[in-house]
Amino acid sequence: MIETGMVNEKTVQVTRENTAEVMGSGTLPVFATPAMILLIEQTASECVAAHLHDGESSVGTLLNVKHVAPSIVGSEVRCRVELKEIDRSRLIFNVNVRDQTDEIGFGIHERFIVKAEKFMMKAKDRTFS
Repeated sequence: MIETGMVNEKTVQVTRENTAEVMGSGTLPVFATPAMILLIEQTASECVAAHLHDGESSVGTLLNVKHVAPSIVGSEVRCRVELKEIDRSRLIFNVNVRDQTDEIGFGIHERFIVKAEKFMMKAKDRTFS
């Protein structure tokens, strides 16, 4: 059962591959904002995945986050999400991202629980109509 207060954490290592320089979001060899966004989405998705019914999935629909400090290659970055609000199929997470020194990002992330088959049919109809 999905309930407010659920928490999940996920940690990644900053490598050359997830730097702004390599990902194309900047020119510096620091943890890329797109990599932070991916980490947030993965952490929130995993938070609720085991509690979804057969045929359901969750999809990200909104991110309102600030990336406030750089993390160099070799750093460990940890994302913590907490489910703060549930409105039918809408889930709102508080997000905090830290490296070994301090907070590097924070904000909110919204996801919706969807019926996977119906969602994919809608996606295909949009694409090929």
